[in-house]
Amino acid sequence: MLGKLWPVLIGVAVVMATLVALRPLLPIDETRYLSVAWEMWLSGDPVHLTKNGEMYTHKTPLLFVMINLVWLVTGVSEFAARLVGPACAVGMVAGTAMLARRLWPAQDLGIRSALILCGFPVFLIYGSATMFDALLALGVLGGVAALWSIGQGRGGWIGFGLALAFGVYAKGPVILVHLMPILLTLPYWAPNPPRLAQISKGFGGSLLIALALIALWLVPTLLTATPEFRTELLWTQSAARVAGGMAHDRPFWFLAALLPLLLFPWGWSIRLWRGFSGTWSDPAIKLCVIWAVSALILFSLISGKQAHYLLPAYPAMALLFAYASVRAKSGSLASVALLLLAAGAGAIGLGFIPATGDLALLAPYWPLTALAALCVVLAVLIWRLPRIPGHLLAGTGLALGIHGIIATTGLYAAYDGQSLANTLAPHEADGLAVSNAEYNAEINFLGRLTSPVALTPDLASLTAWAQAHPNGVFFGRVKENPLTARPQQVFRYMGDDWGLWPASAISLGSAPSD
Repeated sequence: MLGKLWPVLIGVAVVMATLVALRPLLPIDETRYLSVAWEMWLSGDPVHLTKNGEMYTHKTPLLFVMINLVWLVTGVSEFAARLVGPACAVGMVAGTAMLARRLWPAQDLGIRSALILCGFPVFLIYGSATMFDALLALGVLGGVAALWSIGQGRGGWIGFGLALAFGVYAKGPVILVHLMPILLTLPYWAPNPPRLAQISKGFGGSLLIALALIALWLVPTLLTATPEFRTELLWTQSAARVAGGMAHDRPFWFLAALLPLLLFPWGWSIRLWRGFSGTWSDPAIKLCVIWAVSALILFSLISGKQAHYLLPAYPAMALLFAYASVRAKSGSLASVALLLLAAGAGAIGLGFIPATGDLALLAPYWPLTALAALCVVLAVLIWRLPRIPGHLLAGTGLALGIHGIIATTGLYAAYDGQSLANTLAPHEADGLAVSNAEYNAEINFLGRLTSPVALTPDLASLTAWAQAHPNGVFFGRVKENPLTARPQQVFRYMGDDWGLWPASAISLGSAPSD
């Protein structure tokens, strides 16, 4: 099967590399993660992660280590680093195809499930990002494969333990959210489930394997860390995230409301959903439904949630739709959604809707007209072609079209911090400071800074820094700046005006602006 799969893997790799090339390093996530990897490169310490010189406990180290390994071959390269996440997403496609072969050995669903996964625009967009979810998904796929083997009476507890350890190294204990519901319902979906005592014993062994492997990193980290680092790592970034009060707190219905977008285009086919009729007794169908639905429910219940947290559940939906597509008739409402998108983009592009406020970033507006035309073509393809090629082209075409908008309008410059970083980097030796507290190391990697940027959230701390660095430069959002002196330069970044001031401007802090 791998021989037949290679064209699919090469194709999705090319698409994802193109998506990376069409957009800047996006703040605040991608800029932050590459800055953490950059500081690992500078320090040579793969254990104690730092961001802008301070402890960073929000994530575990595997992605950063992988980026550093790539840099050992290529040298420090932004593009090379940004291909690590997409490489994991390509691995997701291969893993989904191989899992399909194991779930339904009598049917040739491997290529079909891989193509369906590649047709989700959300998968392509988040899979091509420098984030942790595609890497975590590899651990989830391994864990599901191990549980399927266990459910057939063939064993697999060692593999399950390895998958748990891999997932923790990828993104932390969140892998349990994806795998534990499948384990706990094993007697329900498995064709040949072990007895409860065997499940308990097997899981205990898996947990010991996982803990032993995790301890290789965690124990030396904790022994050599500060008490604050230990508290952050063991408590704040897991239990506190579930309870709320951290980033991305959203209402419980947030993910459910996004389902039409998350499942586009495959989920827009009513006839495809009808393909599941009479299949609910199939053990593999039960497993995939539990996998997908439990992820949606549990992440909805968790306070902090983002759409990309569901990326490791996308293989489940691809497998389900691949199975249903064999039995379902053609027909889809996805073409209607594309025509609606074409109408909106065309109305802005042709000037029927004024491009004011945030829409002004879409100037020049001709790319929106081109996107509208593309959406019309994709809608026709869905209508005229068989389901798999039509929907695949619609999903990939839409993802590429959206990125074409980013690359050809003001959106690229608005979220590209390279000019700001290039201006600041030569002043590093004299001292750099940021004049607001909401700094996430956006320019540390872009400027290849080798020392932290000072955080000066108020006028008192900014004044003290300026006295210690009389030739330094500080920057920050103009609207949050405590000074009345006008900045020497202004950059538009992340939807705000960012200004640069010399340290000598502190003496003008109470003077009226010119």
